[in-house]
Amino acid sequence: MDARRSARILAALVLAAWVCGTAAAQGTTIDEIGTVAAGETVVISGTTNLAPGNRLIVEVTPVAFGPGGAGGTSGTAVVQAGNGTANTWSFEVNTAGFEPGEYLVTVDWVEGDATTSSRFTVTAPAATPTPTATPTPEATPTPTPEPSPTPTAAGPVMPAAAALAAAAAGLLVRRR
Repeated sequence: MDARRSARILAALVLAAWVCGTAAAQGTTIDEIGTVAAGETVVISGTTNLAPGNRLIVEVTPVAFGPGGAGGTSGTAVVQAGNGTANTWSFEVNTAGFEPGEYLVTVDWVEGDATTSSRFTVTAPAATPTPTATPTPEATPTPTPEPSPTPTAAGPVMPAAAALAAAAAGLLVRRR
């Protein structure tokens, strides 16, 4: 094998390694999102080694598409200067209209191959307590006193029993 051919192959390998190393070196991460109630606003954020000013496409889509649509959104985030090689980015998402379920966040670099994804869960909206009306005190009517029964003199029980006994005795005597 001649030296020129070997030099060309070696140069092609070095160039390929440099291209692959550069593409692999561009990275983006997404911070943990967790669980969000539908209707809340959540800030999706992360870090990257891309230079400040680069644009990232952020897409939020439901993992399981269903009839009626379950919400989702997309937009761009601009890389901000961070500390050292860890620059930052963020994207605000209002989950109003999102159905409960799992959502996929995909972040792509507009000018290259740096991409990453993560998932988070949207739950049913938090129940808002229904305000209860404070009852207004109503004027309580003053009860009119019931007239107490007027005591009546009870007749003697004995004379009625005696009259009955006398009548019974009279019947007996009359029959004889």
